[in-house]
Amino acid sequence: MSYPIDQLPDLSSIGGTWTTAIARDCAYGGPVRVGVAQFPDWEWPYTPAKCPIQHGSWYLDGTLLLCDGCGSDGT
Repeated sequence: MSYPIDQLPDLSSIGGTWTTAIARDCAYGGPVRVGVAQFPDWEWPYTPAKCPIQHGSWYLDGTLLLCDGCGSDGT
């Protein structure tokens, strides 16, 4: 699912902000716009469109799931 950037959780408490990118929808294969977390001094190894990682880590007391490869919102 794709959310407008202003509806994504506030990342300021962990030093981040949001941007958006186009990724492939896992269920249907079509393009979707996803939120991508950005942090100072950190660059994700992949872009959402080319990310091979299929797992993530939980943040914000278990309410936000970010892909470990590209930082896209998987919640």
